[in-house]
Amino acid sequence: MSAASEYDYVIAGAGSAGSVLAARLSEDPSVTVCVIEAGGSDKKAIIQTPMLLQFAITDPSINWDYWTEPQKNLQDRKLYWPRGKTLGGSSSINAMHYMRGAWENYDEWEKVYGATGWGREAALEAFKRVENNENHGEPWHGKGGPLNVKSISPLNPLTELYYEACRHRQLPWNDDFNGEKQEGFGVYQVTQKDGKRCSAADAFLKPAMTRPNLTIITGALARKVIIEEGRATGIEIQTESETCVVSALREVILSGGAINTPHLLMLSGIGPADHLREHGISVEADLPGVGANMQDHLDIMARASTRSARSIGYSLKKFPATARDVLQWATTGTGNFTVNPVQGCGFVKSSRAKDLPDIQLVFIPARGSPHGRETMTGHGMMIHACHLYPQSRGSLRLKSADPRDPILIDPNYMAHEEDAEVMTDCLEVARDILLSDAFDGEFRELELPAKANGTRAELLDHVRANAETLYHPTSTCAMGSGELAVTDPQCRVRGVKSLRVVDASVMPRVVGGNTNAPTMMIATRAADMIIAGA
Repeated sequence: MSAASEYDYVIAGAGSAGSVLAARLSEDPSVTVCVIEAGGSDKKAIIQTPMLLQFAITDPSINWDYWTEPQKNLQDRKLYWPRGKTLGGSSSINAMHYMRGAWENYDEWEKVYGATGWGREAALEAFKRVENNENHGEPWHGKGGPLNVKSISPLNPLTELYYEACRHRQLPWNDDFNGEKQEGFGVYQVTQKDGKRCSAADAFLKPAMTRPNLTIITGALARKVIIEEGRATGIEIQTESETCVVSALREVILSGGAINTPHLLMLSGIGPADHLREHGISVEADLPGVGANMQDHLDIMARASTRSARSIGYSLKKFPATARDVLQWATTGTGNFTVNPVQGCGFVKSSRAKDLPDIQLVFIPARGSPHGRETMTGHGMMIHACHLYPQSRGSLRLKSADPRDPILIDPNYMAHEEDAEVMTDCLEVARDILLSDAFDGEFRELELPAKANGTRAELLDHVRANAETLYHPTSTCAMGSGELAVTDPQCRVRGVKSLRVVDASVMPRVVGGNTNAPTMMIATRAADMIIAGA
């Protein structure tokens, strides 16, 4: 064991939350901060280039490449769960969508789950403080913050036809899904700047790297939290050359995300006591909520081929076009490579919805496969639809006590009857929009689902055979009160001093939308608490 290095704060994970925390805490020159990241550099063209995001999400050099356990309600399929393993974490490989969720989600955190101080007013203040929105301002958006946000532009002609199809369904236009309300259709806002991705690393971590009090260790696997007399004192890490301890004088902060954070807690003896003992791990704190309460957005895709060559992405596979677009992007920050292909947004209500829309639509003017794992030729369009408020709950459990063994991931998709009903609605809505008269001049053939007039039972069968994650796992170390709460409203781990969890795992309930922006909001507010000594 090497001699320990000491810092005031040690942060495990340089993703969306860890980047925010590192930047905020290191603003004080009197404290020292160390960030531990299992991945490496984010200096890859596929990370920086919006049009190439499908390659980022499947590149094993920047991805944990997780797979779930067989899902009994999805024909026993194992589902691919990509998570970022690089500076910026999943904000470096995601679709860059900036979506806050419904304001009612944060009131629910506070009033229903006991996450005091996390209501809509506090959330909005933190969102605005770190944002620089190029297209929207007060009262809902900020200017001058480190995170650059803009509306996708230019839009593909097929995306404009998608909007027309939504009008045919009598859906309202929504100019700002991060404003007063969500329902309707419109343009996605994205975290991009000057034609490139603006990840959490770009916005927060890199500007802070010049500070002498900030240390970043990459290529380092966090093995366990060191706990002495009930207090977290550091993290044991493993690099290519050694295993050592990085000590924390003030706090250890876990920001590995909804999979890696509960994994590290369990390896450290914090979690369901009986389960830890099964793997020979000494129990430091019996917290049954660690790895429990897992929630995710399940997604289903409808796809059609088109007559013209106006869809995007696939003409870029021809070398002359690729060379021209790369040169234009590299030299001027303009052109096709700057455009995010995941363009059209929509929030609609299912047959089970109450006050809030519970289906999110994603229109892509291209012909593709789930996660982009299969290269497809030809032109087409897709609509993804996901269920925003699933009733099913999944879990994480150790495969072994070896930190190198991936944790067992069981989202338990569609275990609740309502989830199956809403997912059927998702596919029905997506299919019907593609069959709209608005696409008459472009539509060639419906490819998924196979039948244009399939019954509800046939649609559900299609969902079971084809549904995939929309990359939003949360809530495996939920904050608040109750028997499954792992942290208090200050993100402090119950039963262990000087240890916090700050990432998407503390969400008591998954928000109604993409989870990257809410994760950065959580880290912003948690940094306030840490600096204030709360």
